[in-house]
Amino acid sequence: MDQLPKISFLISGYGTNLKVILEKILKDKQKKFFILGIISNNNIDNNIKEKSLKINKKIKIYENVKKLNNLHLKNSNLIFSLGYMKLIPPNIIKNFFIINLHPSLLPLYKGLMTHRRMLINNELKCGFSIHKVNNKLDEGEVLFQKSFKIKTKNEIQLIKNHKNFEHKNVYDALKKIIFKL
Repeated sequence: MDQLPKISFLISGYGTNLKVILEKILKDKQKKFFILGIISNNNIDNNIKEKSLKINKKIKIYENVKKLNNLHLKNSNLIFSLGYMKLIPPNIIKNFFIINLHPSLLPLYKGLMTHRRMLINNELKCGFSIHKVNNKLDEGEVLFQKSFKIKTKNEIQLIKNHKNFEHKNVYDALKKIIFKL
């Protein structure tokens, strides 16, 4: 891309990965992208709102969106789904380049309860994938993966370890993907 890509983020939960990305943008002297919008099907944490305003007062924030549509994502070159727990409509997938952060090393453990299934199967490592979204759940081309060794048999601890790992790596992963585009 010749100019800075314009990104919109999709979230459902607390948006902890988005908070990390926003914090790192505030510290990063070399901006790699421009944030257009943040869309959630729930309330958006005030911390996310405050950080986004520090980055750019023009970032559009949409809360409690029940039906995602093209207007929410208007002018976006890239949509990054971070824990967005709704199916993305086919017309959105067709009209936008969408990537998703998934908490497993795809193609393993598509869908939900990834950590539980890893422990049941005595996996030695886990990690995350960022993949292109298509019309099939967690089936799109994998654009980035990073892994670490599993050092616990406790699901809650593994989830915490995994979330910390994502927080340390998601911003750099996004920058690498953008560089490839």
